[in-house]
Amino acid sequence: MFTRKDLLETTICLSEIATLRNGYAFQSSKYNALGKWKILTITNVSGERHINDEDCNCIINLPDDIQDHQVLKEGDILISLTGNVGRVSLCKDGDYLLNQRVGLLQLAKNVNQEFLYQILSSQKFENSMIACGQGAAQMNIGKGDVESYVLPYSSNGNNILWIAKILHSYDECIINEQRRLTLLTMQKQYLLTQMFI
Repeated sequence: MFTRKDLLETTICLSEIATLRNGYAFQSSKYNALGKWKILTITNVSGERHINDEDCNCIINLPDDIQDHQVLKEGDILISLTGNVGRVSLCKDGDYLLNQRVGLLQLAKNVNQEFLYQILSSQKFENSMIACGQGAAQMNIGKGDVESYVLPYSSNGNNILWIAKILHSYDECIINEQRRLTLLTMQKQYLLTQMFI
């Protein structure tokens, strides 16, 4: 779909429609398992549609010098900048904070968030970021690597909206089928345990 010139007739540099913002360097001495605020790290940006918020470090109070963008909102697009670089996930609703080495894409006005998420969650984007990665122990990418990514685009907002709706509906189907599979697996395990009592 992203290669169809009748839908996406042009290309655009990501920096023209979004800015990559960095996370906060939290002090581990402030971590508290009873804290309200969950700190999202590169581990939580799994490449699935939504972040995995299990095993988050927490803090009780926000640091005085934390920036507005580092307090995350539902739907924020997050990118892993270290390790498995280029993985993209959406933030869920909750009390989440952006840790260092996780990037947040701040979108320009009138940019379709779903469309941009779908483009960036593609294997092509991840492969491009892996190719940019530098470092001996683990790969790292930076603001320039992400913002210089060239993506297919259209001046026709209806085309963008149509593509975003179609791909979002596929994501919903995948999520529903994964839930169904989980329930069926649990049911199978229950039935197996009943057979051998």
